[in-house]
Amino acid sequence: MVNIRFFVILAISFMLYWLIPSRALRKYLLIVSSFVWLGLSDPWLPAMVLVLTGFAYLAGRAIGKTGARGWIHPLSVVALLCFLGGFKYLGWLAPILRQALDALRLFPAVRLEEILLPLGISYIVFKLISYLTDVKWGLIKPGSLPDLLVYSSLFTIFTAGPIERFERLEPQLEDKSIAFPKDQVISSIQRICFGIFKKLVIADWIGYAVDLAGRHQVNDGVAAIYVLLYGLQLYFDFSAYSDIAIGSSGLFGIRIMENFANPYLAPNISQFWRRWHISLSDWIRDYVFFPLSRISPKAIWLKLVVPVIAMSLCGVWHGSTLNFALWGALHGLGLAIYQFYGDYKRKHKSVGRFARSRIGNMLSILITFVYVSLIWAFFKDQDMWLGLRMIKPLALASMVFSSAIVLSALAFIQYLLSKIEQKYLSLYAAVLPVLFYCGINTGFIYAAF
Repeated sequence: MVNIRFFVILAISFMLYWLIPSRALRKYLLIVSSFVWLGLSDPWLPAMVLVLTGFAYLAGRAIGKTGARGWIHPLSVVALLCFLGGFKYLGWLAPILRQALDALRLFPAVRLEEILLPLGISYIVFKLISYLTDVKWGLIKPGSLPDLLVYSSLFTIFTAGPIERFERLEPQLEDKSIAFPKDQVISSIQRICFGIFKKLVIADWIGYAVDLAGRHQVNDGVAAIYVLLYGLQLYFDFSAYSDIAIGSSGLFGIRIMENFANPYLAPNISQFWRRWHISLSDWIRDYVFFPLSRISPKAIWLKLVVPVIAMSLCGVWHGSTLNFALWGALHGLGLAIYQFYGDYKRKHKSVGRFARSRIGNMLSILITFVYVSLIWAFFKDQDMWLGLRMIKPLALASMVFSSAIVLSALAFIQYLLSKIEQKYLSLYAAVLPVLFYCGINTGFIYAAF
């Protein structure tokens, strides 16, 4: 997203948007701008978005008529998941499909293994599933086609979210106010500047160190620091993208949900997932975790099984290889253990008092950060050898010591940010990338998912 093409389209769209006197017509400008950006990113994307949105529009209308008991909703969700899975896991299926097509002498020139994952497909599919499910549950009414097109294609959040809900976006699109929101636009520009700063000055330079370390054979202690740095790179990279996406949307008077809230300072794994990739966490909670939990609310075994299943699906959503599923399962296991620990704290008041104390809270933050950082190794390494190295004594000791230093630095930075006025912060954020930027400009990591 940090490229000239995006910002040129953003600037032109911003100026034209506020010159149009009709709020209804402004929606169509957003659609046109989004499809122009999609077409420049990938010539096939506009057609894909049109097909998916048209499908969701018709399915939503049908679900609205048949109600919660109809068969259209489950079939529609399965169809969307199959569409996503077909692209996401084509690497596994390509050899089998190629043999079948060769046997039938069909499409000999098509190289299936070279078909790339379309940009933003994971996010648009999840958005449309949430839309159809909310219609089924009666939370929203079927939307108009223009509103649904804006929802599915909005270029400011298309690449990697946040996974906004239709119920939050539609009222903003239908708002009759045409006044120019000066304060919101100023704060949005500041947010974009800060996002660019985090991407170019922090995330890309940490990524440079990660890539440099990854090219050499290192001992277990250094490998642990390498994994910790990768987790920091992910955070600053993805939160920078979210800052730019939220700020860019704000230029059009559209408020998008926050996606990060200091996740590495979370005191437990449950709080971590309320602060990390919040839109995805909410999606998993509302459409996977809660429905599975209602199967048998009093069953103790579900406290273990449901988090593992839900987070394993979250891992599979990120990628088709086994390491992603294991990464998700380990997060699910952590959530399950924390649920049992919560029950234990409620029964033993002294444990609860210690957990709420300053020392107990600091220890909880450290344990959570170490656990999350350790299992980033499985997210990073497809063959999972790096993750297995993290359980060695030297790696664990190095991780704990390094984590204490990093957490202290993050807490201090958070304190400084709370003291610096936003206008000065955005000025620094706008100037520093020019001073520090020396050719390191990588794509956003989460755009690949």
